Amino acid sequence: ERTNLQPAMDRLYVLRFFVIALGSAGDAVDLPTPPLIKSGLSTPSSWAFTLTVQAGPVSNTQSTWTARLYCYQGTCSYPGPTIEVIPGDNVTVTLVNDLGANRVGEDTSMNSMHSPNSTNLHTHGLHIDPTVDTVFTKADPGQSLVYAYQVPKDHAPGTHWYHSHSHGNSALQVMGGMVGALVVRPSGSEGVPASIIAGDEKLVVVTSMTQAQATDRATGLVSQGCGNANKCDPVTQPPGCTTQQIAGIQSSPFSPFRVYSYEELSADTGSAMDPTVTLTDSRYGDLMYFANGAFNPSISVKTDSYVTLRIIAAFGGSHMDTECPRDCICSVVAYDGVYLTAPQVKSKLILLAGARADVQVACSSTGSKAFSARTQFGAVPILSIEVSSGGSLHSATTASELAKIIRPYYLSDLTGSVSVDKTYSVHMSQGSRPQSTCGGANLFWFGGGSDCSRVAPWGSEEPSSASTVCPFGFWGGPKGNSAADFTSANKLVTTIGDINEWSLYGLGKDKHPLHLHVHHMQIVSFTQVAGDTTEAADWEDYIGVGEWRDTFPTFHGKIMVRFRATDFPGETVLHCHFLRHEDLGMMDTILVEPNPAPSPRPASTPAPTPSPTSAPVSASSTPAPIGTPSVADGTIFTTGPSPVLLWMLLVSLWLAPLTNRQ
Repeated sequence: ERTNLQPAMDRLYVLRFFVIALGSAGDAVDLPTPPLIKSGLSTPSSWAFTLTVQAGPVSNTQSTWTARLYCYQGTCSYPGPTIEVIPGDNVTVTLVNDLGANRVGEDTSMNSMHSPNSTNLHTHGLHIDPTVDTVFTKADPGQSLVYAYQVPKDHAPGTHWYHSHSHGNSALQVMGGMVGALVVRPSGSEGVPASIIAGDEKLVVVTSMTQAQATDRATGLVSQGCGNANKCDPVTQPPGCTTQQIAGIQSSPFSPFRVYSYEELSADTGSAMDPTVTLTDSRYGDLMYFANGAFNPSISVKTDSYVTLRIIAAFGGSHMDTECPRDCICSVVAYDGVYLTAPQVKSKLILLAGARADVQVACSSTGSKAFSARTQFGAVPILSIEVSSGGSLHSATTASELAKIIRPYYLSDLTGSVSVDKTYSVHMSQGSRPQSTCGGANLFWFGGGSDCSRVAPWGSEEPSSASTVCPFGFWGGPKGNSAADFTSANKLVTTIGDINEWSLYGLGKDKHPLHLHVHHMQIVSFTQVAGDTTEAADWEDYIGVGEWRDTFPTFHGKIMVRFRATDFPGETVLHCHFLRHEDLGMMDTILVEPNPAPSPRPASTPAPTPSPTSAPVSASSTPAPIGTPSVADGTIFTTGPSPVLLWMLLVSLWLAPLTNRQ
């Protein structure tokens, strides 16, 4: 409800965002640091804060658009504020939806794009109660949701994130900016080495924005992606449209993995917000990546000194294919918030939508090093590493140090000979074959059951909703806690303490990224389909045996994974993290039941002793630089006066007489 205070508050609101935009202006931009929220205590505690969702402009040196953003204590940011917790914290988050109303009379049917201003919150990667971190609730405009998170006392430290997960608009809201980092810091008993705790560290929240329709890699044509009533648009698709396709008599060619533009997603959901994305430089095409909201910002390092990049692929589209910069070593020490048993030196790093990687980078020569992504438009810059000589060195984390990190019980090694309690298989597909057209039925559907190996390309059967061993279908809504509702649909029912073994299959033009809430799963093996010539042949660029992940590429083949269902009974979500697919129904659930006679919980243990993969540069560690933000009781404090904050204070004082009018 607008009051007589609203005009003045609107003026302050615009100025607040203007300050954010000015911070990204200029030819060279340092990597911004998102606002930080944490308790400020070194021991577990109970604390609370409020996130408000509001609309406002985003601006950097490459683009400008209007977005839905997370706001904390009156400051909205892109990405949202970083949330830091420690094991044992009890954190209450109140999510307030301050967006405008949805369109009156809109179609809100299941598995359709709708309700652009309804929202919720998902903690992607946390080992957390699914009845709290539920995506089955939403806050409509003017409403609020309260999430009471109890972080397990022995939760593994690691890099995660949070984002909107409202079914029907998640692709739009995540692309627009409703994302933020969520980091679990070690409590001190996990054995995390000083090379990680006291080393040079940069949080890099990578977001993506598609400004216009992208070009299909296979055909070179702009693909409709099965939108716009299956008709070719002669304005945006010349010369790929035939007369029959323009008339809708014949289906247009399509790529189901085309990332819809912000404008298209806005139109699909019925958003009344201005969807225009303005570019200042068109050299990089329509797909842009941003690091902490800035276009190609820079960090400064010394030669042969390692910096740890906590990289979050905070988007819901295609995977991000990056290359290690020239004259640099890129050593991965963690994936999806779980530390590896040995560092992996990579010449290229491929992250699926939603995935994370902690990468330690050191460069041997001075100069500017480009950390870029390879796309259909060529190399798109993400981060510039400015290397100079001299100064203190930060060492890399060694295999022996990683091996000493204590793994909690839910991440105990399952790659050896174990007694499996439950088996399940998942198959992700669109259409019956990769060459399907828009006219084909069942474009984004999800298969799950006792034996999906019978379905192509592994087997000879076509995807079918009538299958008794791998029925395909669309998301039909939550089933609740009745085991009968799951077993009657041939869906998994497992029990607390069970060791699960799953087989993951895929069919289509690309790899659907499968994300499981609550649980990480350990990769046991990968078996490729005989004669396959797809990217499955390079599967080790994506995943490795023994790694724990929460997001997986469903190749033309079989990935075998295992996990132990621990702690949290309830209905648990799994879905495609190409979020438009999820919005259209590529989602399912399993049921974890309580155990009336639970076995003793396995003890937390160090990882198995690995074999070193490389000889890192030896150097001493130094403390974090002076001037990093410090916080207490969920309130942000900085260690020195900021000119921008002082300027904002002066503006608020100038507006005070207006806001006090009655």
